[in-house]
Amino acid sequence: MGYDKAIKELGEFEKSALLETFNIGASRAADALSEMIGHPVNITVPGLEVTAIKALPEKVGEDVVVAVYVGLGNEFSGHAFFVLDFEDACRLFDLMMMQESGTTKELDEMVQSAIEEMGNILISAYANALSEFLGLTIEQTPPSIAVDFLPAILDFALADIGQYCDYTILLGTTISIEGIEFKEHFFILPKPEDMVKVIEKLTGGMV
Repeated sequence: MGYDKAIKELGEFEKSALLETFNIGASRAADALSEMIGHPVNITVPGLEVTAIKALPEKVGEDVVVAVYVGLGNEFSGHAFFVLDFEDACRLFDLMMMQESGTTKELDEMVQSAIEEMGNILISAYANALSEFLGLTIEQTPPSIAVDFLPAILDFALADIGQYCDYTILLGTTISIEGIEFKEHFFILPKPEDMVKVIEKLTGGMV
């Protein structure tokens, strides 16, 4: 079975197993963020869907977004992104700094640094949970941040893997700080041969 067909036909059991794995990562990220900002943080992954890569801008947002990027390598290679609405990034920074909502209107160097670190914590927690689930070593590059339209942000990643596959797994990610919820997105564009390792693990090798 080809990669695209296998990922498109993931059953509910397999999706639930992945969702549970990423929720473990979300819980760890929440603990780390709580320690970082000194306030209670709750992070959950309420939904997971298989989507066409070309549909990501429509699903994530067609306005300017803020994206934190981490490259993945070693036994599982790919490109991981945590994407926020521009306004949400500003509001999150206000909450992190305990400022009045609306104080931050631009993403200056200090704001970008804080959002980049938050995204790095989240991506690392997700990648570590996936590493434990697969029993594979997943190395991570230092994070970087971009403020642009999503197609421009994804350009280099699609040049790397877009020619080999058309689908990816998109996670809804809900972050709650001081009772205020933010609904953001996380996704990995993996090398197809490495995503097959995930599918084989989920399906008991029947790919």
